[in-house]
Amino acid sequence: MPTYKEMYLTLARAQRDAVSILQEAHQKAEEILLSVEVSDHLHVLRPESLQREEEANIHRLNLSARTYNALKRRFREERGHNHVPTINDVLSLESYQALQAIRNLGEKSYLELIAKMQEAGFTDWAEQMLSQLDRYLKNRK
Repeated sequence: MPTYKEMYLTLARAQRDAVSILQEAHQKAEEILLSVEVSDHLHVLRPESLQREEEANIHRLNLSARTYNALKRRFREERGHNHVPTINDVLSLESYQALQAIRNLGEKSYLELIAKMQEAGFTDWAEQMLSQLDRYLKNRK
């Protein structure tokens, strides 16, 4: 019988694949749009939504209370009591070991955070963390 961890990893990988398919479709649509002649006074602009997302409070990720509070505590200890943790703060965690170092953040919380970041569009970060988590779990066995 598969474990919760295996099921969650399978779901996270499926989400990653789905996001990848959507990104490819979006890129093809942009290429088609850019190949059409546009008059000089019109400009096709990329939305600044990703930058706004990075600056957004981690509350927007809809994390469980345990995961949210652990991250909030970690970043407030590092950056001051009045600091409001942002998605940029999460992106600054560049390794699985950095996640492990966060007090009261266990494997379920790691998986939840990775999945929520992936859902929010930060697939590169999520894929990096998933591959590090996979390596960690393989070495642990």
